[in-house]
Amino acid sequence: MPKKKERTFVAKLAHEARRIHKEKCPVCGKEVVPAVFHAALYNEDGCYRPQRRRVKICDCNREEIYG
Repeated sequence: MPKKKERTFVAKLAHEARRIHKEKCPVCGKEVVPAVFHAALYNEDGCYRPQRRRVKICDCNREEIYG
């Protein structure tokens, strides 16, 4: 089995730079921060089911998300 090639520090930095993507809010123009929103859903029997959603938070919707 071939030995795994070591990545150089410059290659690691280049990989990280490609992954960073900043998004601006079209309404307020500030940077949008991704987050995971956890909510509790109950059905008519009263059973609990967790819900996870990925949301994008900016100054426009911060009050809606964090309450």
